[in-house]
Amino acid sequence: MKKLKILDQIFHAQIRDKEDLLTALHEATEKNIIDSDILPIIESALQINELRAKDIMIPRNQVDVLDINDSIEVLINKILTTGHSRFPVIDGEISKIVGIFHSKDLIRYMENPGEFSLRSYLREAYFIPEIKHLDSLMYEMRVKQVHLAIVVDEFTNIVGIVSLEMIVEQLVGDIEDEYDSVEGEREILEVDVNTYRVKGHCKLAEINSKLGLNWHDDQVETVSGFLSKVLGRIPVSGEILSFAGVSIDVINADSRKVKLLSIKKLDTPNMV
Repeated sequence: MKKLKILDQIFHAQIRDKEDLLTALHEATEKNIIDSDILPIIESALQINELRAKDIMIPRNQVDVLDINDSIEVLINKILTTGHSRFPVIDGEISKIVGIFHSKDLIRYMENPGEFSLRSYLREAYFIPEIKHLDSLMYEMRVKQVHLAIVVDEFTNIVGIVSLEMIVEQLVGDIEDEYDSVEGEREILEVDVNTYRVKGHCKLAEINSKLGLNWHDDQVETVSGFLSKVLGRIPVSGEILSFAGVSIDVINADSRKVKLLSIKKLDTPNMV
């Protein structure tokens, strides 16, 4: 009852906008009315309507896809290498997406390899405009039971993808699955000569060993933490950095941390 009375006093003042509401919530947290672990989630929920699909999407040149024309051996290798559960399926090029494939349907191939057809297990692709707000997108994806959306620009050109998990992570932070929890597994993926896809939570020791780098800091352990400390801020999605002999393309980041980036080793070392 005492907490409710204090909460009533806090919110008794006129709240005119979101800033006033956030101030009241911070005061409630300081008085232990709201758990400090819950406050960041509430703040994220209040701010998510300001974000659009283009703000968190993985850009098209970094999207892992399956080609309908590839052999089953090539498809299986791509699925096992990347560890994704869902893939856009293209017909020769990413501008021609023919559907979405769920990797669990590979069980059908194991049951009857000779009769397996990738096309027969495709789900319809869900296309959204890049300016769509995340709050309405999350609602629509839940209602439609869709986990992956293809993002297009005003000219209907495919510009990237957004998953339901990516939106939820804007609220609660990283959601680690069984693949994320294995030390070093799939945290670094070589996608081209001297070019690597790296998860933000990858340990510095792991990336130093794999790429021959010398990134060290006594106060941070991950790539995300290291870059944020070097810059003095959290990098934003789409930002490109040159640092200590590598070029870094920030693929996906939120207000808390870097989630995914592309690192290319350069011939001539540079600094941020």
